[in-house]
Amino acid sequence: MFDEYVRELRRVRTLTPGEERELWERYKGRQDRQARSRLIEAYQPLVFKVVMGMGLPEAHLMDMIQEGTVGLIDAVERFEPARGFRFSTYAAYRIRGAVLNALRRERARANSLDAPEAPGASLDRLEDAAAEEALDAVEDAVLAGQLTEGLQRLPPRERAVVEVFYFRPRSPAAAARELGVSVSHLYRLHHRALEALRRWLAPTEGPERGVRGAVQHPRG
Repeated sequence: MFDEYVRELRRVRTLTPGEERELWERYKGRQDRQARSRLIEAYQPLVFKVVMGMGLPEAHLMDMIQEGTVGLIDAVERFEPARGFRFSTYAAYRIRGAVLNALRRERARANSLDAPEAPGASLDRLEDAAAEEALDAVEDAVLAGQLTEGLQRLPPRERAVVEVFYFRPRSPAAAARELGVSVSHLYRLHHRALEALRRWLAPTEGPERGVRGAVQHPRG
């Protein structure tokens, strides 16, 4: 099954920038389902790239590629091209998040079996601090591309912290001196600002069944 999936990926044709713009206009502007399907197909190689980069056991690859495809579909349905951010970065965050969520569910299921050699036991080591930090870094990158709208909603001090972290990068010590706060307080303000922006930017959750129903299992 995996080999056939890879062969199918090789047949996927990359979109030109003009083609992609037209597809987004058709899907977001006119709810064209064919445009939606073509976007999902064109970005399927990104699912493969993200999942393969996570170092998963071979036995779980196809299941996690399936979960990554759920994340890709979620990204296509939620993405707002007017915000001017790159879809590939946003989609990578959603794909990786979907896979990590699936690993968490699998680990919880395996633990509930109360068996030392539970099928999902090998997944414990995958959801480590490095994976979480990597996901957070991608999420922050996505947020950085969308902050313009949210900045005006923040109190002046938090807004200034976001600006020095993302728009006028400098060392934490220099940023703290500029704002007249300690470095530890700078990080607290940064965390508070990101939490506020995440709450504002978080899209409304849709029915999971509808998203999953749109995924086609690889043939094999």
